[in-house]
Amino acid sequence: MTTDGMLVLARAELESLEITWSEVVDVLEDAFGQKAAGLVQNPPKPAIRPRGDAFINAMPAYLGGSDRAGIKWVAGFEQNRAKGLPYIYGVFVLTDAETGRPLALIDGGWITEMRTAGVSGVVMRQLPDQTRRLAIVGAGVQGRRHLELLLEQRPGIEQVRVFDVSPAASEALLTIAGDREGVVATSAEHALEGADLVVTVVTVSLQPRLTAENTGPDAVLLPVDYDDALGSQAANDAGLYVVDDPGQYASVDDRHWSGFREPDGELAQVVAGELAVPEGGRRMFLNMGIAMDDVALGALCYDKALAGGVGHTIAFP
Repeated sequence: MTTDGMLVLARAELESLEITWSEVVDVLEDAFGQKAAGLVQNPPKPAIRPRGDAFINAMPAYLGGSDRAGIKWVAGFEQNRAKGLPYIYGVFVLTDAETGRPLALIDGGWITEMRTAGVSGVVMRQLPDQTRRLAIVGAGVQGRRHLELLLEQRPGIEQVRVFDVSPAASEALLTIAGDREGVVATSAEHALEGADLVVTVVTVSLQPRLTAENTGPDAVLLPVDYDDALGSQAANDAGLYVVDDPGQYASVDDRHWSGFREPDGELAQVVAGELAVPEGGRRMFLNMGIAMDDVALGALCYDKALAGGVGHTIAFP
């Protein structure tokens, strides 16, 4: 499985692998199954903040069931938008779990955008397909990746409502919705009206936070932006409130979750069938993004690149 030197995979090389959404969701679902079995080491991610509107996280994890280890060093700089630069930069290092040798250096930005939407795909596999009206708050990279995924997983979607502070960004996102009804919402609240499925992917906190009380009565809420968009009422009114990792959730409670009730459990329990998901009522799945996701997807990229002769190696160490 290994090769001499360290394999380097940039974005163009990763895209050339043509990894499907089904493949992404498969490896992530397997990782959550390993987590439920107690086979994953995933410490909460430490952060540094070199600027007031920025973060840099270190994200290590080990998946014992598949014997995969790695770490992502990832940065999010809000100020980059004004400079015409990506919000997210990152690198992911896949490490040989037997020897500790670095195996691959992979574009962490691509890994982040794909695995984040992929975890939402894991959630959707645990639910019946009842989505007709989709709402997306935030029309950036994550808005696009989620829409790509959900249109594939939920072909019955009839309407897509998008809100972004830039109406032009909302319009651009809706171009990939095909012949479905597209609505450029005038506010975040407007986007949520009557929605069956809500995805929030903002990078600047909404004021006030959304309550989600105007969604459909059986809506699924998928915040992937911590509590920047959906507030405590959305969680407290939900019949089920699940997070992707309790340790990560607790590690940031000095900055988040004011007024939020305790989660009912974690996504790994849902995947393993240990926590039942109600068939109706609002259900909220908060996915903060954990290192386990990066390792699972990074390992898939590495395996496919080796098999296809993609990427180039450098002499390291």
